[in-house]
Amino acid sequence: MNHDNKKSRSNSGRITAALGKAFVALATLAVFVPLSGSQAGESRENGPSAPAFIVASGPWVDCNVVTDLKQVGRNLVITVDITETFSGTLDGCYTGTERDVVYRNGSATFHGSGIFTGVVNGQSGTMVMIYEGTANAQGVASASWVLEQGTGGLTNLHGKGTFEGTLVALQTSPCTPPDPTVCDGGMFGGTV
Repeated sequence: MNHDNKKSRSNSGRITAALGKAFVALATLAVFVPLSGSQAGESRENGPSAPAFIVASGPWVDCNVVTDLKQVGRNLVITVDITETFSGTLDGCYTGTERDVVYRNGSATFHGSGIFTGVVNGQSGTMVMIYEGTANAQGVASASWVLEQGTGGLTNLHGKGTFEGTLVALQTSPCTPPDPTVCDGGMFGGTV
């Protein structure tokens, strides 16, 4: 790798890290699991009511590993693999891939998807997570996300919301690599 590529990869790591990868700072989950009449607001004579909603909270941290980096015209296109640890209402691990387009002014757009494996509100299973968003040149990112296609106890769970991301110091967590220095795209964290 020549010096320019090393510099570009180093800069892309900082830029990628500034994109706010931790996509599931869950605001609200719509839970479509069968609930007792009193839990779901069901009236015996009127049938079932609208699905129950829960507000999720708790900390998360992720690790971004750059898998591809290329200049496309004036833009830098970066692909990263992400592993993420969630605690709280959403408790488990996420693995996925994200594609970032970093513009000349330092702002970016990004979208990604992957699989969450763990527990949500006491129910275990897997879910597909999809998200997309933007980051400004200072690295403040916001995105919209969708949680769907659950298995196991999460089969009837559907969620959507928004998040904001913040760059954090390299650290270890249960779902990210044991050596955080492999997170060449940086680490993000925050609270749900």
